[in-house]
Amino acid sequence: MKKSAKTVALLTTASVIALTGARAQNFLITVDELGNGTFNGAVLPSSMKADPFSGMVTLAYQLPFAGNPGDVQLFEPNTTGNLVLSDVVRFDGQGFMYFFSELEPGELNPDPADVPQFPPPLAAFHPASVNEVGPEGNNNAIYTPTPADPGGISSGGLTYNFISDVPEPSASLLALLGMGLMMVSRRVRRAQRS
Repeated sequence: MKKSAKTVALLTTASVIALTGARAQNFLITVDELGNGTFNGAVLPSSMKADPFSGMVTLAYQLPFAGNPGDVQLFEPNTTGNLVLSDVVRFDGQGFMYFFSELEPGELNPDPADVPQFPPPLAAFHPASVNEVGPEGNNNAIYTPTPADPGGISSGGLTYNFISDVPEPSASLLALLGMGLMMVSRRVRRAQRS
């Protein structure tokens, strides 16, 4: 009898510890303007989809939960140091997140999230605002909503990493790649001559 009581006590303690750890778990969602997204390392599906509030077609991610509806506005400093709106992330409350990014004038190859104008704000929901950090071309914004904020969930413990600018290959990396290709080409030609 004593042995079974100890076993029950041990199993109860282990269950409480496991449940406490599960409730305290944090979730991380990382998305960018190109359709690359993860939820705790697992791939998030993305596609071009019409935002149900504005009708504008942009990059949309399918979330593993509904999330609260509303907008998250991302701001970046301009050349004079003032903060300007650069991206809007919209949650529809039905499990989709829409990424609207500023289309730069003269951009030849726009990203899927780039739009000529931002959607009008949702009057029924108070937007959240986050500042981007990092140099232009390689910046992001970290957003941790409360359970009542846009994109929030009732259990909390959720953080979003919005990557606003996906870094492009640097000139030095491209130069190294070009030199490597030239060396391979020379070796192939020498091998063909012999």
